[in-house]
This record gives sequence, structure tokens and C-alpha cells, in this order.
Amino acid sequence: MPTTPVTAFAEVLDTLAHLVESVEEERWSAPTPCADWNVRQLVEHLMAGQHTFAAAMGAGPSLPPVGADATSEGLKKTFRASSAVQVAAFERPGALERTVQVPIGEVPGAVALRPQTLEHLAHGWDLARATGRKALFDEATVERETEFAHRVTAQLPPGPGAPFAPARTAPEDASALDRLAALLGRDVTG
Repeated sequence: MPTTPVTAFAEVLDTLAHLVESVEEERWSAPTPCADWNVRQLVEHLMAGQHTFAAAMGAGPSLPPVGADATSEGLKKTFRASSAVQVAAFERPGALERTVQVPIGEVPGAVALRPQTLEHLAHGWDLARATGRKALFDEATVERETEFAHRVTAQLPPGPGAPFAPARTAPEDASALDRLAALLGRDVTG
């Protein structure tokens, strides 16, 4: 069966959910490569984005509330449930063709899916770094989203308010995910 953009996104979220589920109790307050967030805040940020995009795609009241269960186990379960609702919203018949209002503007669902995939890959890298784990995302998906990120970052004005830090150089032998992270301003050498 060929991989569709929604299938690839579902795989990204599943891989990321496994990373979230592997976070040890003492790591929730650990810093991440995103200077403003520790591990818990990063996961909550991702869930907030999932809620925003899932609601825009028509998910409605089935979204689990962010922060309703502040325990580590509750956060892990809520992340997985939130991810499933978001994937289901993108899988609905006609969802990718329908015009939706999301933070990036009024766009077709297929366009809304791309920044969410990129967001979860980038923050998956952040989470893996912060917790000492590996983010085992599909290489083809990472490569495809890196091409997308090159197009997006080339169109963005630099400076304050930009969604990404200036691109950095990745080592020649860097993995696809490290190259994506460096493109989005992460220091992948450490």
C-alpha cells in the first residue's frame, strides 16, 4: 500500500508518541533545544497545536483536554489520544480538499497537514535530544519534509518573530533528521 501524506503523518505521530511514552519521570522538567520549554512544556505545546489543527479540520469535542491529567502517565495517554484525534480529522473524507482556517491562514487541508508534519518532526528531534533517545522517523518522510522546509524557510523573512531560528550547517555525515533540525536552526553538533 502506498504511503499517503496522512499515513506518513500518522507514522510520525506514532513514533513521537513512543518517544513521549518513554520519558522518564525525572526528565519531564529537563531543558530542550527549544530554550523556552522543558520536556513537559514541549509536549503540551505539541498537544495544543494538535488541538488547534484537529478542531479546524472538524474534530470537535472528541479532543482530550490538554493538562486535564497533569501526571506523567496522564500526559502520555493524553498525547497519544490527542494524536489519534488529529490523524482521524485529517483522514475524514474530503478533509484534505476542504478549505480550513488554521494559524497559517485559510488553506486546503492538505496544506494544513504539511506544517503539522514538519512541526512534529522538528519537535520529535527536540524531545529525543532532551531525553537521550533516538527519534526513529521514516527517512523518506524526513527527506520529503526537508524539501518542503527548504521552500518554506526560503520565503520567510529572517529576524524576530520568525518561526524558526536561522539555519545552521549540519555535518556531512548527519542523518536526515539532523539535517532537517539544522535547517530549522537547531545545533546538531552537540
